[in-house]
Amino acid sequence: MQIDRDVRPEYFAQLEGLLYGMNYQIWIGLYGPLETQISLQQALKEVVSKDAVVGGSEPVAQSVVRSQIMESLLYPGDPGSGPIDLEEKRGEIMTLAQRILSDAHLEDAQEVTAFWFAKGHPAYPVFWDFAYDIHAQGRRWILVGSSSD
Repeated sequence: MQIDRDVRPEYFAQLEGLLYGMNYQIWIGLYGPLETQISLQQALKEVVSKDAVVGGSEPVAQSVVRSQIMESLLYPGDPGSGPIDLEEKRGEIMTLAQRILSDAHLEDAQEVTAFWFAKGHPAYPVFWDFAYDIHAQGRRWILVGSSSD
């Protein structure tokens, strides 16, 4: 994926850099705040990709979201691919991940929906990916992450 201008806070790229490895890289995107009156499909088309199509969705608990994201970010890889020196960076990775979850207002969420892309994913997922529609404070944030080779 080619990004011409990255407008995310610096710590997104910092987290991605910490997890860069042999045949392995991650990407995390956070979109919002957005209006809640439009459908998830329409929100994705407006801010993620005009080609975005939701393949399915299901409500999910905040604790499950946190657990799934941390499990993904701390994925150790295998002998041919994965992050370098993961255990040495674990504390910093967790701190940066918490900042991103805070930006996504996960703790304040009244509703969280896990979803997947049938089409129009903003990255190239290989090892893992996640996508959440988070509703908090009368607004919406869309958090998407994936890893690739």
